[in-house]
Amino acid sequence: MIELTDAWQAELVRLRRALHACAEPSGQETQTAATIKRFLMEHTSLELHDCGAGFYGVHREPGASAAGIALRADYDALAQEEGHAAHLCGHDGHAAALCGVALLLEGRRVGRDVFLLFQSAEETGKGAEGCLSFFEREAVGEIYGAHNLPGYPFGQVFTRAGTFACASRGLAVCLTGVGAHAAYPELGISPAQALGKLLTALPELEDRFAKSDGARCTIIGARLGEQAFGSAPGSAELWITLRTERDEPLAALEAMVLEQIAHAAQNARLRYTTDVCDPFPATVNDAGCAEKVLRVCHGAQLIEPMRWSEDFGHYLRVCKGAFFGIGAGEDQPPLHNPAYEYPDALLEPTVRAFGKILDIM
Repeated sequence: MIELTDAWQAELVRLRRALHACAEPSGQETQTAATIKRFLMEHTSLELHDCGAGFYGVHREPGASAAGIALRADYDALAQEEGHAAHLCGHDGHAAALCGVALLLEGRRVGRDVFLLFQSAEETGKGAEGCLSFFEREAVGEIYGAHNLPGYPFGQVFTRAGTFACASRGLAVCLTGVGAHAAYPELGISPAQALGKLLTALPELEDRFAKSDGARCTIIGARLGEQAFGSAPGSAELWITLRTERDEPLAALEAMVLEQIAHAAQNARLRYTTDVCDPFPATVNDAGCAEKVLRVCHGAQLIEPMRWSEDFGHYLRVCKGAFFGIGAGEDQPPLHNPAYEYPDALLEPTVRAFGKILDIM
């Protein structure tokens, strides 16, 4: 059995903290990627190749008969106000843990090629889609990824066959009428009434779906006019997140929402536009791969899919594999909470879980 030495664990903690300190938002992770690459070049003999906005390392075994196995980590931080970012989702720990797997692989025989895929821009849903060329370049038979789970027992692996994380997409709606003097609002076309109706009606669309679809229509925000008491507004904006457990119901929910928007705009004589933002497919695990994770990691069955979304679903559309969670402790703040930080102690069990999947631990 390969052991994670104290020296290795100390190196990974230093790396995780360095990544935490240089948090960069999705698509802007220049220093983050450079830090990870420098660590891999200094401590391993992996081949490194750019892929989309990310990159991957290869543990190549000449003559291996089986298709390779890929492990993935994201490394972007959550965007904050005024261009800042913070690692409130633990991607700094994901990247450091995958570097720990690279340390384990050094000088070992696995019987197949191993690919360590480091991906940008998970938070916006764009990173994985940009890395799909990886599967055209390399012979990959399976892919696995993991996410830290605050609120769950520390170090416990959780997964399930089928949907692990929900499909989702944002909709940005703009309603346009005609502004007017507040003394003569009848001379304009106000979007206020249409906006009010949509704020009430759209969340009620969830009731048209079966409970198993997990449909949710969440109002994220709205904007109408400004604090100018002499003017009646001529435009409004509305932001919505749609979410379901599978891709098909999400398309149906979106169609219903668009129909409601069109109806409200037509009745109020408004023009309107809609833009899709941050689309995520459902993350749907292969049953055999999920069972493998549960077996080798002594995992626990996740009863219901996670409500949040994860762009790992793009990979599972083209390659069999599984996504799983690892408990970060039941007393931890939730993901995206300003008080959350990936626990350094979680690096070792995460590396160990990946090592078991590779059958080297």
